[in-house]
Amino acid sequence: MEIFETKDDKVTVLSIERGNDLKYLEKLGLRGDQFYYKIERVRETNGVIYIYHNSYIPEQYINANYPNLEYYSSIYTRFKLDYHIHMNDEHFEEINEIVFPTPKTCRFYFRESTLNSRLFSKLRQLSLKQLVKFLEYIETYKRSDFYKKLNSFLVTVVINL
Repeated sequence: MEIFETKDDKVTVLSIERGNDLKYLEKLGLRGDQFYYKIERVRETNGVIYIYHNSYIPEQYINANYPNLEYYSSIYTRFKLDYHIHMNDEHFEEINEIVFPTPKTCRFYFRESTLNSRLFSKLRQLSLKQLVKFLEYIETYKRSDFYKKLNSFLVTVVINL
């Protein structure tokens, strides 16, 4: 069970980059001559970064003239306001995994105490129901201490899967 302390949450957009890597083109159902944008973000509460996101979005859904990085601090809000797409209502497939050790891409953002602990990884693909078009592929890493532990037996079973 996840712990959400959204009252004091802050999202920071670290970068927005146009890309053409075949791995992500395939995840988004794009051709080799098409592009996507990668939006790298972190979420923190009370000064502690607990989520690291990489969102990959087809180029057609990104306003290349965004005024600043914070314009994309809420990707779902951008889809809603810019394209009248309500992402929470769209179809998605999600894979959750436990990751150890901390991936190199996350190490800079997570404090030293998490480098030798487990992270939870969430891979998600969202698509438009009526058009079967992918809107977003997202890789999320969340500190394990931001999950409630129901009991040690359950945690042990999950970790050993």
